[in-house]
Amino acid sequence: MRSFKDKLVVVTGASSGIGEALALAFAQEGARLVLTARDAARLERVRAQCVALGAQASVFVADLTEQAQVTALAAQVHAQHEAVDVLINNAGVVMGGYCWEVEPADWRRLHDINVMGVVHGIAAFVPKMIARAEISKTDAHIVNMGSVSGFVGAPGMATYSASKFAVLGLTESLRAELHRHRIGVTAVCPGFVKTPIQEKVKMVGQLDSARARERVARDFARTTLLPSMVAARTLKAIRRNEAIATIGREAFFASTLKRWAPSLLERALRP
Repeated sequence: MRSFKDKLVVVTGASSGIGEALALAFAQEGARLVLTARDAARLERVRAQCVALGAQASVFVADLTEQAQVTALAAQVHAQHEAVDVLINNAGVVMGGYCWEVEPADWRRLHDINVMGVVHGIAAFVPKMIARAEISKTDAHIVNMGSVSGFVGAPGMATYSASKFAVLGLTESLRAELHRHRIGVTAVCPGFVKTPIQEKVKMVGQLDSARARERVARDFARTTLLPSMVAARTLKAIRRNEAIATIGREAFFASTLKRWAPSLLERALRP
């Protein structure tokens, strides 16, 4: 897929951060957009920005943890279009806490969003993408938003890392499964990004402290990686049909050390 002009692109978690940046990047490329998230007001603001850039854009307020709502979104899209060209499974949340201190309900909530949100998107949109590909040989692409935490399990990040490890494994399998249908699949794995997500990080147990929150704030403050940079790199990854796109210094070093010097990485991560 070399051009996104007039391509139909669905972006989840499009109301802020990386999702918003992706929506604007595709709008600048002339794509037609379907934007979804839970925050209707913010979603409408992003839609207006896309329209100002000359793109067609519509919104659908949905909770991606609810399969019925994702199915309803897909039904609305497929009532007007044969299939989507690009599906961006971007929605996600972060939390911190030692494994034994995180309540089961928090484990379930995070995995419902970060993992099952991706699963619901795939189930709702991929069958139509396959059906069209078998008839017209049309190229299509899926992006699942991973993270540096999908390469390495850092202390205090077990819930988030487990979800992103799952996303990477899911993406690997999906890429292999869809290759014969001319549908590309990419896992995008950024490091720390300057987004509002840092303000929403839930901390539990011993990490629910001013000191731990200050450390998180410092990590995000040091980064120079912006959502717009992640979006630009994502579009490049789609064009190249990359299996994994690592973005930012944390992702680069983590993936490199994990492969070539795992013991050094392990020592570096110890609190």
